[in-house]
Amino acid sequence: MKSDPEPWYSTTLNVWTLAGVLVASWTLVKTITEGWRRTIGRRRYLTTRLRKIAPGVRHDYVESLLGEPKWQSTMTCTHLIAAEREEGDDKDRKAEITIRTWPLSRLGYLVTWSENDVVIMYGITTTSWWFRPRVLIDEKRIRLGKTPFAALNDTDEHRAWLGNRRFGYLESHYFGNPGGYRWWYVGVNDVAYNAVPLSFDWFDDSHTQLLPDRRDAYRANAPINTVVVSGTALYEELQDGSFFGISLGVDQDLVRLADPQFHVLDSRISSVRRRIRDWRWRRNYRRWEKKQRALYGR
Repeated sequence: MKSDPEPWYSTTLNVWTLAGVLVASWTLVKTITEGWRRTIGRRRYLTTRLRKIAPGVRHDYVESLLGEPKWQSTMTCTHLIAAEREEGDDKDRKAEITIRTWPLSRLGYLVTWSENDVVIMYGITTTSWWFRPRVLIDEKRIRLGKTPFAALNDTDEHRAWLGNRRFGYLESHYFGNPGGYRWWYVGVNDVAYNAVPLSFDWFDDSHTQLLPDRRDAYRANAPINTVVVSGTALYEELQDGSFFGISLGVDQDLVRLADPQFHVLDSRISSVRRRIRDWRWRRNYRRWEKKQRALYGR
C-alpha cells in the first residue's frame, strides 16, 4: 500500500516566514519614518510637537516631546506683591527660575522658563527660512520671520537695545480673557532669521526707546522672528524689562559656541558652512543698507 505523500506546505515554515515578513515590514516602516522626520518632514514633525506646549505644563512633558535640553541655567526672580502677601518677607518672594534651551535641528530654538519644574513661559525662535511657523496671537495669525510688527496693534509696552555687536527689540501684548490671560512678547532676536538691525540715531536720550517716526518705520519693515508666551506677568523683572536681558528668547552668546565656526575639530563641511553663513550675512546686510538709504536718504 502506497503511503500518503507529504503535504506541499509546512505550518512551522509558514509561521516563521510570516514573522520574518512582519519584522522586515516594521523595520522598513520605522526606517522610512525616521528618515522622513530627519529630512523633509522635520519641520512638520517639530511644529506638531511645539503645538502641544503651553504655559503650565510640566517640564517632563516637554522633555518627552523633544528630548533633553542642550543648555540649562538658572536665574532668581521676585514675585509680584499680592494683596494677601504684602506683609510677607522679601526672601519669601524670591523664586528660582530654570531656563532650558532646545535646538530645533537647524531650524530654530525652543526656550522654556520653569519654576518648580512647571513651565511658566516658553519662546520659539526661527533661524531658517524653511521654518516659519504660524502663530496665533489673540485673533491675529502671524508667521515668524515674515510678518512685520505693524500687523499687530501698536502698544506702549516696548523696549529696544543696541550695543557694539548685539541688538534687539520687543513689545508685549495682553488681551485679557479672550487671550486666555496670557502675555505675548514678540520681537527681533539678533541670532534669528531675517533679523533687521537698529541704528544708533534712532534712539531717544535715554537710549531705551526708539523715536516715534523711526519706530513706526521699523515696525512696518522688521519681521517678527521670536515669540514668547507667558501665562501671566508674575515677576517684577517682567514689569521693569530686565527679565529677558538683551535677548528675547534664545541667547546668542549661549548657543553660538556650538556653531561650526567654534568647533575645535575642524572639517571641510564646517568650512563650507562658515563661508555660506558669511555670504548670507553680507548679502542681507547690503539689502538692509539699501533699504535704509531709500527710506531716510542716507
